Amino acid sequence: MTITKLARKNLTGHAQRYAAYFLSCVFAVSVFFIYAQFVFHPDVINGDIRSGDAVRTGMIMAQVIIILFSIFFIAYSNRVFLSTRSKEFGLLSLFGMSKRQLCRLVYFEQTLISVAAILVGLGIGTLFSKLFLMLMSSMLGTESPIEFQFVLFAYSLTALGFFALFQVLTLLSFWRLRKANIQDLLKDARKPKQMPKFSWILTILGLLLLIAGYMIAATASIMLAVFLIPPILFLVVTGSYLLFRQGTVALYKKLYDKPSLYNGTNLVTRTNILFRLKDYANMLFLTSTIIAVVLTAGGTVYLLFDSTIRMAMNQMPTTIAWYNFDEDEPTLEKETADAILAEHDTEILYTIDTEVTPIDFQTDHLETDAIALPESAYNDIAVDMDLPQLNLQSDEVFVAAPFIQNSPEYSLDEGDVIHVHDEAYTVYDLTERPILSTANSGWIQFIVPDDTYAQWGSVVDERYHAYGYELDNWKEQGEVSNEIREAADSGHQSYFVQANASDYQMVMQTFSLTLFIGIFVSLLFFIVQGSMLYLKLFTELEDTKKQLLSLKRIGLTKKEAKKILGSKIRFLFFTPYLVGALHASFAFLMLNSMLEGAAGSMLFWNGLLVIGIGALLQLIYFFITRYYFVRAAYKS
Repeated sequence: MTITKLARKNLTGHAQRYAAYFLSCVFAVSVFFIYAQFVFHPDVINGDIRSGDAVRTGMIMAQVIIILFSIFFIAYSNRVFLSTRSKEFGLLSLFGMSKRQLCRLVYFEQTLISVAAILVGLGIGTLFSKLFLMLMSSMLGTESPIEFQFVLFAYSLTALGFFALFQVLTLLSFWRLRKANIQDLLKDARKPKQMPKFSWILTILGLLLLIAGYMIAATASIMLAVFLIPPILFLVVTGSYLLFRQGTVALYKKLYDKPSLYNGTNLVTRTNILFRLKDYANMLFLTSTIIAVVLTAGGTVYLLFDSTIRMAMNQMPTTIAWYNFDEDEPTLEKETADAILAEHDTEILYTIDTEVTPIDFQTDHLETDAIALPESAYNDIAVDMDLPQLNLQSDEVFVAAPFIQNSPEYSLDEGDVIHVHDEAYTVYDLTERPILSTANSGWIQFIVPDDTYAQWGSVVDERYHAYGYELDNWKEQGEVSNEIREAADSGHQSYFVQANASDYQMVMQTFSLTLFIGIFVSLLFFIVQGSMLYLKLFTELEDTKKQLLSLKRIGLTKKEAKKILGSKIRFLFFTPYLVGALHASFAFLMLNSMLEGAAGSMLFWNGLLVIGIGALLQLIYFFITRYYFVRAAYKS
């Protein structure tokens, strides 16, 4: 039998062992190729697509992450495959196979897997490229869908890049194989498991480090966040490693003192896990870290997406809004806006057309400008906006300031005293919802009694005019909004025309693309951590079969044996997930602390949603792995 034929038989005979590794490689190749197909698409390179350069940059960064993670995963998998085949290599050496021939055998096996993974990955990537380009066309708002093309450079880059990656990592893995002799290989396979030892000092140290990292994360301020992230990562990562290496052993040894040890199959289940904890520790640590990174990144991106949309909406009073600061040189004529709206047959729900005056005001800690409008004008607008009516006293002001909570140096509170034209006024109440356009100096808006407004106007000759339109189905009014914005004084003042729909679509487009790109990378990370667990289980398959045979001989039923296997798999899948979710939860707390509590319940529910979706995916992976592993364990 030739070495190539032996390599092929090894792969087909152990297909279940290699399945998760193979599928993970296929997924990585597919995602990388799909991104490359877009990045090197002629329409994107030639700049024919709006925002194409920004999207290309994001996808290139995602490709770099995929490559780095592929290096880690392939290197880890190669090491596991070699370490669990000691007996096989020892026997082959005993039968006369040289180390050079052993290396050739492993090389042919890995090459066959890599070529198959690249071909299948390119095939799947090609099938889904059309759908991906259609989705990108929709998100980028292109006039016509991006045409599907066979981008040869994308095929070449993906195929040659991953083939070189597989080859280099395979050759590097030979180092361990070349150093071992027959005796070492055979002894490794027959070496009995020893009762693991642990250190109470290292266990307590790991717990203290983890608690310290969590406490710092939960109380971090935005001013110190950049400096605190490195020590927090060190404390949490080191603490997690020590707890997995030492704490899990301590916990499982404590379980031996419990009376429940002798209930049902608990003795076998706990012993089964305990004797392998040292082997599992590194893998559990790595998978929990991957899960924490995925959940934290996913939760943060989703929070930014949600909060940015909310912030964008809260700072815009109406679908279209602007000021004319000088009627002789207006930002935009109202008649022009009316004509454009009429041309598009747009339904107007209500309009704003009122005079305002600029003012300067002072408090004990603040001196800045604002705009003021009379109470009567506000009450007319409030009817359309479904806001409460005001009835202010002569020395009271109502403040509308959408950005006030994000600007501590400009903070105002109910009851504060402000000074305008050497007169003192009390802040009656505040709202973060703007009444008029927030462009230029209109982000702090005072509503005052009509008499007070007239008094201020007698001191300041300058007047502005505020306009606004609230349109029906405003999210779909991007075209008309853009046309009105472009009509603003030949374009050089178009920045001062707020167009709610076009800004909303731009924000949605940017963050939807971020989510869209990130979701593939997150899925890859999730699949890889699940594959590591799957791979670890299937490398123990022969030992598991021997154990099941022994259990059968002493009278354990198949149902009880399945329960033992299920408990072991459940421990491997959900222990790192719980730890990773705990890490992510404190990362969310740190983010909320940095935002000075502004995220509040929104962060809680967003984080809970991301952790819940991750738990569901992990549960699905658990059921799939348990089914195939139990079936393989009882085969033959």
